[in-house]
Amino acid sequence: MMKKGFILLLVLTVAIAVSACGAGSSSNSENKPAVNNNKDKNEPVSSADEDIVPEEGAKLLVWDGKDGVPFLKEIAKEFTAKYGIPVEVEDQGGPEQLEKMKTDGPAELAADIITQPHNDLGNAVKSGFVLPNDFYEEQTKAEFLPAAVEAVTFDGMLYGYPRNMETYALFINQDLVGDAPIHSWEDIIAFSKTFNDVKNNKYGFMSQLTSLYWTYPYFSGYGGYIFGNKETDPADIGLNNEGSVQGMKFFQSLREILPMASADATDDIKRSLFQDGKLAINLDGVWNIGEYSKLKYKVTMIPLPAMPGSDKEPVTLAGVKAYYVSAYSKYPNAAKLFARYATTKEALLKNFEISGFIPARLGMESEAAIQSNEMVKAALKQLENSQPMPTIIEMGQVWTPVEQALELIWNGEDVKQSLDKAVEDIKTGILTQDQ
Repeated sequence: MMKKGFILLLVLTVAIAVSACGAGSSSNSENKPAVNNNKDKNEPVSSADEDIVPEEGAKLLVWDGKDGVPFLKEIAKEFTAKYGIPVEVEDQGGPEQLEKMKTDGPAELAADIITQPHNDLGNAVKSGFVLPNDFYEEQTKAEFLPAAVEAVTFDGMLYGYPRNMETYALFINQDLVGDAPIHSWEDIIAFSKTFNDVKNNKYGFMSQLTSLYWTYPYFSGYGGYIFGNKETDPADIGLNNEGSVQGMKFFQSLREILPMASADATDDIKRSLFQDGKLAINLDGVWNIGEYSKLKYKVTMIPLPAMPGSDKEPVTLAGVKAYYVSAYSKYPNAAKLFARYATTKEALLKNFEISGFIPARLGMESEAAIQSNEMVKAALKQLENSQPMPTIIEMGQVWTPVEQALELIWNGEDVKQSLDKAVEDIKTGILTQDQ
């Protein structure tokens, strides 16, 4: 009897061990860590030293827009060499990715990792397209800019693996500005009054005028905001509060130095004038650093100065591009491992060198490649004083009413009435959306 009992116990022990090993190779497995066996056995293993165990036979498909593909192809080669997991990279724009997820996901044709701007995260989560960044949650929160972490979090759950951050600041053609000081809005206005030559399409300052994305600093510079409670409370709209009204009055006054219809200050026109040496100070996106660095003029960049009469630093809206693991992936562990690998410090530095993307990681400003680029350093400083665009679905009801209000305000209509109407329309849109 003792011998039979021993044999039964041995069989059960082996069965349990086999079951535990098999769990790591299942697509529905728990995220069990693969411990680095080269470590000193007496040294405690921390979560930072662990990697998720990829599924056996895993292969991955990654989607990203054209500008992100060159880096992904390079990092995919490294990843495959290290982990033996094949990775295919396809060129798919952000909006197309979410559309394809609707059909390709259920058909098991969708990518394992998608690349999205953070402001589409709410829709992606509500649609059930993405998995939480759970295994690497603590590392992500510790290693990335707080604004980036906040941007890829929805309803308190971290989803994204942040790649880069984008915002805007002031590009300055030093050949045109010369020795004129550009340290304040008063300086910008004074310079523009002397530089402008409207008949010859020469302007001291230009900005896109009809989008909340570009005009948000005029709101935030005096205490305005979109939604309360860190952009999560749609019942609290601050786009017509006292600070917003004051900011829009200053915005309206800029018509004196930018005498054109708001519809004419498009990104294309503005960029063309800047490249042709007819625009001296250009409020534009930091993603243009590489392009503007190649101009025949000396171009510098500075963060936005405080608004006149305000002691608040104007906050810009920021976008965060991140990788997300598809909820349809057959190999979620391998996909999480790749998303983590593509956002390590070394990987994001390589991405910066290949694509010019400004890393969303902490401490990157000390890297030599970034230290040597004054415009990137200025962009990082502006990013420190930026906030992610709201991810809540109600944000979709904000853009059009504010755009309409901005056009009215630029054309000289009453600021308070225009903003009140915009907020009323936003509230109506939110109520209609919820029904």
